[in-house]
Amino acid sequence: MKLGKLLAGMVVAVPAIVLAQANIENGTLRVGVRNDGSLMPQEISPLTGITYLTSGADGLTPGCFCEAWGVADALSNTSGYTGADVGIQGITSESFSATATTATAVANAFNTFRVTHAFAPSSATSNIYEVKVTIENISSAPVEALYGRAMDWDVFPTQFSEYTTIQRGSSTALVFSSDNGFHNADPLNPDAGILFTNQDIEDSGPEDHGAHFRFNFGTIAPGAKVEFTIGYGAAGNQVDALAALAAFGAEAYSLGKPSQNPPGTPSTDGTPNTFIFAFKGIGGVQLIGVDAVNDTAPAITRPSSGTVTAVNVLANDTVDAAPATTSNVALTPVGTWPTGITVTPDGNVLIGAAATPGAYTVSYQICSTVQATQCDTATVTLEVTAPVVVVPKAVPVGHPLALAGLGLLLVGLARRKLV
Repeated sequence: MKLGKLLAGMVVAVPAIVLAQANIENGTLRVGVRNDGSLMPQEISPLTGITYLTSGADGLTPGCFCEAWGVADALSNTSGYTGADVGIQGITSESFSATATTATAVANAFNTFRVTHAFAPSSATSNIYEVKVTIENISSAPVEALYGRAMDWDVFPTQFSEYTTIQRGSSTALVFSSDNGFHNADPLNPDAGILFTNQDIEDSGPEDHGAHFRFNFGTIAPGAKVEFTIGYGAAGNQVDALAALAAFGAEAYSLGKPSQNPPGTPSTDGTPNTFIFAFKGIGGVQLIGVDAVNDTAPAITRPSSGTVTAVNVLANDTVDAAPATTSNVALTPVGTWPTGITVTPDGNVLIGAAATPGAYTVSYQICSTVQATQCDTATVTLEVTAPVVVVPKAVPVGHPLALAGLGLLLVGLARRKLV
């Protein structure tokens, strides 16, 4: 009996150990999370990095278990890193919790940082899992926080021979990037890359490579923190992957996709699966998708005839981080606009003579001319005032001005008679 109870206790204890890692999914993706916040927990079946459930393929696991993150304090020149393949240096797990769809890993980095990775399905797209990363200074001195993350793409059906894309964006916090997915992500460890470093590259390869991003978030005071978000995902082709990046709001990203499908036939459309590794909240501009920004026009006096321009709504809108123009967006008004107030295809909001004075808020939508499903809506706040009407003032009889006018009239008549 005692042995039986002991064995029963051991059986109960085993799941508790296993649950220190988790495979989580949202119906489109499965993501494997280790208790330190890196991917590919080896204690759980199926072995998972990022699995696109539609194709059944995982974008990371066919080769080495190369996915890792690292953190460093540049002031003390101290760092740590962790990953299934590279091992653990200076990182310890403080806590781990998971549900069927979410996971939160809290790690201590050399008693200087507390790093939290909170995994949850994106509310914007089912093709991306979002990971909110929080780096907190738990030391008693200021630190200069560096963070690195790396992954090796191994994409079906051409594992070990992928096309890799990296787009760095405009964030000044992004201080390094490469296609070396085998790096241990230690921010203090140099990286020469495989084919390139610090470049925007589309469809590099075919090659067995991936992506490595490194950030410098500047000085953090004791007790202070920085936050940003990682996006892991996959879609059935590159067009759908770009649409997912647009919904996510990516400010820097990498794509991994097969180089041939079927084998022997070069293809760049990304079928049957294009994998996603992206960042937002890093201080850059959204790279993919349509961004319509609200406008407030200065008060405009209604003209007595014709029209006047109140504002050009496209002036602060973007498409794939480029200025919105009639060549890359189609503009339409949303709802019923007031009489006398219109918007042209090139974004000019016109106030006509028929406009009724008052304050208005109207809406418009812009959609990409390349991907019509990528749209965004914004508002325009307007104030229309009535023109000032100047009424001539009557001059009283006997007033000097009236007498002067009469004198001029008589002089004119006298000259006519003389002629």
